[in-house]
Amino acid sequence: MSPAPLVSIVVPVHNDEGTIEAALASCLAQTLREIEVVCVDDASDDGTVAVIERMQRTDSRIRLVRHEENRSALQARRSGVMEARGDAILFLDGDDELESRAAEVTLAAMQGSGADLVQFDVTVVDRHGNSGGAFERRLAPQHDSLRGSAVVTGLFPADAPARGQLWRFLFRTTLLRAAHAHLREDVSLVRVNDLPLMFLAAALAQHLVSVPEKLYRYHLGRGGSGHQVDTIERARFYAAAIDSVDIIRDAVASVAAASGDATAVHDAYAAARLWTVGYVCRQLVERADPSIVDSAVEHLRTKTTDDDLLAAAGAHSPGSLAVLARHVDHQPITNREVRSILLVTSTLRTGGVTAVLSTQARMLTEAGFRVTVVARNSNSDPSFLPSGVEFVELAGGGIEARLEAWRAICLTRSVDVVIDHQMLYSSYWPEFAAMTRACGGATVGWLHNFVARPLLDGDDRLGNIEKFARVLAHVVALSPLDVSYLKLRGITHSSYIPNPPSAMLDGERRAPRERPTGLHPINLVWWGRLEERTKRVSELLEVAVLLQRRHTAFSLTVIGPDWGGWTAAKFNALARRRGVAEVVRAVGPKRGRELEAAIDTADAFLSTSLIEGYQLTIAEAQSRGLPVFMYELPWLTLVQENAGIASVPQGDAAGLADAITAVAADPVLFARLSRGSLDAAERAGSYDFSDLYRRVVTGAPTGAFSPEPTLEDARLLLGLLRFYSEANRSQTKTVTPRRELAARMWRRVAPLGGVGLQRLPGLRPLVARLKRRIGVAD
Repeated sequence: MSPAPLVSIVVPVHNDEGTIEAALASCLAQTLREIEVVCVDDASDDGTVAVIERMQRTDSRIRLVRHEENRSALQARRSGVMEARGDAILFLDGDDELESRAAEVTLAAMQGSGADLVQFDVTVVDRHGNSGGAFERRLAPQHDSLRGSAVVTGLFPADAPARGQLWRFLFRTTLLRAAHAHLREDVSLVRVNDLPLMFLAAALAQHLVSVPEKLYRYHLGRGGSGHQVDTIERARFYAAAIDSVDIIRDAVASVAAASGDATAVHDAYAAARLWTVGYVCRQLVERADPSIVDSAVEHLRTKTTDDDLLAAAGAHSPGSLAVLARHVDHQPITNREVRSILLVTSTLRTGGVTAVLSTQARMLTEAGFRVTVVARNSNSDPSFLPSGVEFVELAGGGIEARLEAWRAICLTRSVDVVIDHQMLYSSYWPEFAAMTRACGGATVGWLHNFVARPLLDGDDRLGNIEKFARVLAHVVALSPLDVSYLKLRGITHSSYIPNPPSAMLDGERRAPRERPTGLHPINLVWWGRLEERTKRVSELLEVAVLLQRRHTAFSLTVIGPDWGGWTAAKFNALARRRGVAEVVRAVGPKRGRELEAAIDTADAFLSTSLIEGYQLTIAEAQSRGLPVFMYELPWLTLVQENAGIASVPQGDAAGLADAITAVAADPVLFARLSRGSLDAAERAGSYDFSDLYRRVVTGAPTGAFSPEPTLEDARLLLGLLRFYSEANRSQTKTVTPRRELAARMWRRVAPLGGVGLQRLPGLRPLVARLKRRIGVAD
């Protein structure tokens, strides 16, 4: 009669005909002779059993237990554990092998330490026979010894993969049987079926030791792991991994209650579940065939909540966030105490977005919120921000590195709400909004231009807003017509808020201006960025030429920084070429008192913008009593019922020249426009912006700020969308094939170039000249 085994090797098998002989041979070759091999056949329908029975006839240490029906590897291992006669158990899958000293080395470690769990190193062999990769390194023991609750938290740490492989350990048999006592005998798991038993064993264990030897050969890809997800059936197979962790939820609660550290057990379980869901997201979203991704995600959503999916993806599969953001249900800002707010932009610099963001930062800080401003790119000027507001520049690198940095910001600052000011100017906002929600926060998207802007630019960002709007708690636009478009397209969680007044709107009511009589020239002023694509600064020169032809006495001062290839020097050179240099001059940027003084010496404001979201310069000009001459921008709240504006159809430079000539010759008309401007400026500054911003971050503006669309809105929108689509085509025709190719190549290398410029900022002037040559705008 053979001696009682010291170690039982449990081998669950199912259709392993081609590999089981090598697996059993590795067991029989153990240097420790006092072993038994308990093979549990889980209803194989190939020649697996025949191979086992043949080898059993040559070595009585092999035992065979058979299941009449397939019950999953979890139950096959249970049968093996219950049949085992040894005091300790090793597990071996039917397509792997043990090293010859595995039983001897691990048993000696257990007997020498009194541990109930011994971990060892493994060799991972890929399909090409190679070993030593990253997965193998991750499986190596991380702790020499652990005791008490440190066993489960050490084996299942937070923010790390949950390694549930049973074949990396020698277990005391009593430990495994105690773990199985918490699992139902009828449970069948098709995926990740070792993790439930591994977790419960770790939670029950009191002492773990490790040995450094590689004692197991794992063949990656032979079983159910490592295969392409190319069918919905395989997607469901991978998604079943979530069942494997959910099935032990009650068991974990029971074990935690009886342990000395319930919190540690629950935290470890939460970490294991988070990783498992994240792993499934990675398989079904990042690595699946694109044709099944949407169906796979919808199936995945039946397994757990949207918030669980986003939290898991945020921690372990950031590449999944964009797709998940397309599928999640809308979640408004409700039932949450808001304390910490992030305001996000690309770069803090001269311009309307920075002005609005700075005002928001001041008002929200004054309202008692903790406000942090984040710039996603470098070269910001934080001096625009009010005191008491923190500023963070997001780390460089690729999108995943930025998302990791974003996650750290959201978690360390306990962010409740993010206001993203870059929705119309960034392609990556959905991932950041999804990551924010993954960290327990909510995102408000802020549109700083009319919704037709992407049609003019020829990009897909308007489609992105529609596609990903559900991941946003709310969408804020600048006009009722924007809200009408959003609601007509199904984005009902939207409202509008006009831009806040600038410092020029100081609340002081000024007297209307009077037009000097006689031949005194009308002094026109324009200020903003010297930008052609949307502000059409070249049209200022066209209007000037037409005024000169009409013999209208005038001057035009152009104020603002160089932008996108346009400089003050270039503008003035064009003025000379067109014969208006004596009355038209670009003077560069001015700020604060210097800008106000320049405006106060003017008689009227001239605008040739093709598209704007709010155009704060109109309100600033009207606050000083200046009449405004402009191309029609009918959605702007500023221009509606505004008696201080003379507007003409887009591109009608002659119409602008005629309007200016008429007003210059009519002091009564000039005075009426000036009074209208002052009235309009007073209305523009009359909103309670502090209250509006508070409502944005704690709920959503409703009522008048979230109007329902009308048939007239739809008619106007259709006309404007057509106009800007045609404007884009007109602009595209002027681009030569060579410049178009150069621009396309530029956009491909721009992300790497941005990283390079952070290291070599001296190259920026050269890069700016190159961008101007190939026509790439900022």
